[in-house]
Amino acid sequence: MLSQGRPATASSVEAAGLEAGKAVDGQSASRWASAEGVDPQWLRVDLGAPAALSRVRLDWEAAYARAYRLQGSLDGTTWTDLHSTTTGDGGTDEVPVTGTARYLRMYGTQRATPYGYSLYELKVYGTPSTAAVLPGT
Repeated sequence: MLSQGRPATASSVEAAGLEAGKAVDGQSASRWASAEGVDPQWLRVDLGAPAALSRVRLDWEAAYARAYRLQGSLDGTTWTDLHSTTTGDGGTDEVPVTGTARYLRMYGTQRATPYGYSLYELKVYGTPSTAAVLPGT
């Protein structure tokens, strides 16, 4: 797994103790939660170096995304969609992805509940790479 213990940032945090890093700490009882009632929101992890991504696992809390995109970036500024859905149903999402990126972002565009977005864990899998290629580039 490429994401565990890596630096994470988010568009917002609901409260102290629910910071972005909680979603990549390897602890299934801790979580990141965004501000309530606001779309869009995102959670980003810095993998430290470019990697050939193979899949992403999202372990949602009860406040999950109905619609979200998984995006990759080499510089943390320009993003490429690796996966998109408008039919999220919470629980655990195992999403195959293809692309090379240093940063992976879950970009939530529609909440499934009145609350925010909340992830117990965001797990990114793949192989470290020196290639600088994303799909479509």
